[in-house]
Amino acid sequence: MISFEHGIIDQCRKGERRAQMQLYSTFYKRVYNTCYRVLQNSAEAEDAMQESFLKAFSRLDTYSDSIPFEAWLVRISVNTCIDKLRKKELELTDLNENIHYEIEDTQDEEEWEQVLEKVEQVKAAIAKLPESGRLVITLYLIEGYDHEEIAEILGIASGTVRIQYMRAKQKLIELIA
Repeated sequence: MISFEHGIIDQCRKGERRAQMQLYSTFYKRVYNTCYRVLQNSAEAEDAMQESFLKAFSRLDTYSDSIPFEAWLVRISVNTCIDKLRKKELELTDLNENIHYEIEDTQDEEEWEQVLEKVEQVKAAIAKLPESGRLVITLYLIEGYDHEEIAEILGIASGTVRIQYMRAKQKLIELIA
């Protein structure tokens, strides 16, 4: 896949439309899912996905083969989504603290069904979080960015990200309980 990607990327750099379509076909689901998790709106996510690909194709000369293309593309999509959220005037909200939870070990099918129910509860609760909390939780837990990367993306201090993450996590637990 790596050599395949690099060949396609080289062709895209030359402006070859078929290569661009192939790259798009390879990654559009991943980019859309990332955008949807951040924006929580299908139409906005699709718009952000299209914008992300346009940005990526226009900035291929800045892409370095030393990092995976997918990671570079997802970073562009996250930044695009954050720009959209900033336009909505993202507000940071105080959340409740000191909530504790337990993680259960799942062994049998019945417990697995309970886990799936909890996953749906978590998804629904994430959707209810204020945008700032939902964004930090999504970037940290789902997209896998660390606090420093999130701070860089959002343009805030990493300590602020940690506090927002902690508060969002606690609010999430409260919503689930």
